[in-house]
Amino acid sequence: MKTPPNYGILIDTLRTWSERHVRARPKSWSWDSADLLVQSAKILDQYAQQDLKDALARSDAELSPLADPLKLNLGEHRWLSADREESYSDWLAWILQGISDSAEILGLFALGDEASGELLGPVGKIRREVWSEDGRTDIEVPIKRGLLLIEVKVKTTSGELSSQLQRYAKKVADQHVERALLVLLGTEAPEPSLPLFEFKFTDWRTLSQRLRRYAKRIKGSDLLRAAAILIFCGAVEQNLLGFSGGPRRLRALATVNYLDEWRCEA
Repeated sequence: MKTPPNYGILIDTLRTWSERHVRARPKSWSWDSADLLVQSAKILDQYAQQDLKDALARSDAELSPLADPLKLNLGEHRWLSADREESYSDWLAWILQGISDSAEILGLFALGDEASGELLGPVGKIRREVWSEDGRTDIEVPIKRGLLLIEVKVKTTSGELSSQLQRYAKKVADQHVERALLVLLGTEAPEPSLPLFEFKFTDWRTLSQRLRRYAKRIKGSDLLRAAAILIFCGAVEQNLLGFSGGPRRLRALATVNYLDEWRCEA
C-alpha cells in the first residue's frame, strides 16, 4: 500500500474532529463535514498502520536477533504502569550499574561535553533512595572524583519541584563533592521560568532512544542484558510516552516517527 505524500500534517486536525465527533451534539447542528473528516481520518490511519508495520520491521532488522519491544504489550503490566515511579527508577539504576564506563553513562544524559577528563573512569556502586534531612534522592551514581544525581519523574512535574531540586542541590553541595552533575529526568520539560538549581533536564523520549542504541551496540556480547534494556525501553515508550506497536487510532504516525528517529541517529 503506497502512502499518500504529506498525510501526516492532517493528523492533528483529524484527531480533533474525531474527538468532537463522539461527543453529544445538538440536533440543529450539521456534522456532515465532520463525518467526512472522520472517515478520511480512518482511511489515512490505515496508511499509517501500514507504515507502522514497515517501521517495526526495519527496527527488528536493526535489533536482530532481538525484536522491537513495542511489539510486547507492556501497558497491562501493573508493575510497569505509569504511576510506578519507583519501578522505573529501580530498573534504570540496574541498567546504569551494568555500565562500567562513566563516559557511557554521561552520554546517555548528554553530559559528555560537560564532564572533564578527571570524571571519566569506573563507576562506583549506585545508590537508590538515599535519605537525608533534605529529602530522598532517587539515583546517585558515584563517578571518578564526582557524583551524578538523577531525579526521576514519570508524571508532569508539580509546583513543588523547584523547592525539591533546591534541597537536593544543597545536599550535594554539603557533601563537598569535587564535581556534581545533576539531572532531572521527566516526560515534559518544566516551565522555562521554573528554577532548576543546576539540574539539567533530560526527557524520557531521548533517554529511551539512547538506550535502544546502547542495547544495539552490546547485543553481540551481552544478548540477555540487551533484551532487558529493550523491554525497559518498551515500558517507557508505551506507558510514559504513549507509543504502541499495535493499532491505536491516530497514534501510528507518532510511533513511526519515533522508530525512525532512533534508527537514523544510531
